[in-house]
Amino acid sequence: MSTMFTNQLPKTRAEQMVDAIGRDIVTGKLEPGASLPSEEALLARFGVSRTVLREALQVLAAKGMIESRQKRGTFVTLPSKWHQLDPAVLSWHSQLSANAPVLLDLMEMRRLIEPAAASLAAIRFSQEDKSRLATAYEGMASAADRGDIEGFIAADLEFHSAILLATHNRFLLPIVHAIRTTLLASLHLTNSRPDENNAISLPLHKAILDAILVGDAAGASTAMLTHLVDTEARRQRSADQQQADPPDLTAPDER
Repeated sequence: MSTMFTNQLPKTRAEQMVDAIGRDIVTGKLEPGASLPSEEALLARFGVSRTVLREALQVLAAKGMIESRQKRGTFVTLPSKWHQLDPAVLSWHSQLSANAPVLLDLMEMRRLIEPAAASLAAIRFSQEDKSRLATAYEGMASAADRGDIEGFIAADLEFHSAILLATHNRFLLPIVHAIRTTLLASLHLTNSRPDENNAISLPLHKAILDAILVGDAAGASTAMLTHLVDTEARRQRSADQQQADPPDLTAPDER
């Protein structure tokens, strides 16, 4: 499979702080315009040195998520200032509800970009791209046969990444992370049933693969759009079901 998404090394203390505060911002625990806790409060919360704290805050500032105001403190910025395609920011978005507005925006972006990307891939794919696509699809098929949902999702991510790589357009590479975010956020809803993975999702991906490998640009675009329309319909049905039948948060934790 592609090595586009490699296993991450253990996070440093500064990275752990960035992750925790970044998630607090994205999930709304720290709202735009809110001031961050004082340095002393953050030091107590995370148990780090001032050097580590300042390193973490510098990273968040570089992502456009916080800004310092002289003699007033550090404040959360508006989402319009965030670097939305930053991999870390996208990873925090992926932990939101599947109905979160930002994830719906990302799904809309997929419909705008991925059909055109599939069309370009059909024209430009190399032998390496062909192998990457075929391997990803085979991974999906194998996982579907085993009823391995997590394996299916991982191979699905590789498949869509491989299509963007096959366009050989360097400016589409950052979009891989955005697509990964929407997939991770929605696939546990849309691909949680092994029977549907075999009966619905797999044939839709096979249609995309077949069109690309025979150089059918129009067919690849149409097949991708058909897949995305189905994905959105299944995501919405599952999200509606979750909203209608929310989990019982008062049930005792049996772990």
